[in-house]
Amino acid sequence: MKPIKAEKCYISDELPPLHMLLTEEDGVIVIRCLDFSISSHGDTIEEARQSMSSALIDYLKYVIENNSLKNLFDPDLKEHWDMYQRLEIETEKDIFQAHFDKIKGEILTKGLTYA
Repeated sequence: MKPIKAEKCYISDELPPLHMLLTEEDGVIVIRCLDFSISSHGDTIEEARQSMSSALIDYLKYVIENNSLKNLFDPDLKEHWDMYQRLEIETEKDIFQAHFDKIKGEILTKGLTYA
């Protein structure tokens, strides 16, 4: 399993994001929704995302139709969450380093903003 990317998927602006882990396994792109333990795949990242979208919609329809919100969350394996976190940290580090020179003056004059 070769890690490719950690990303977030949004169902709605009012809900927290879902955590997606993309890996390459045996020449196929695998995407996992770590919040619900759902996985899908495709030959490309875009195909895997589209396949995951269909799987998530089916899963959420099932949850709604069966009034089983209490069973909605089914977190994936710790090793997948750990891989996601490592990828996310690397991505954030790269973004920070790429933009730091542009914003260092703002940081010194404006301070920080909390969300």
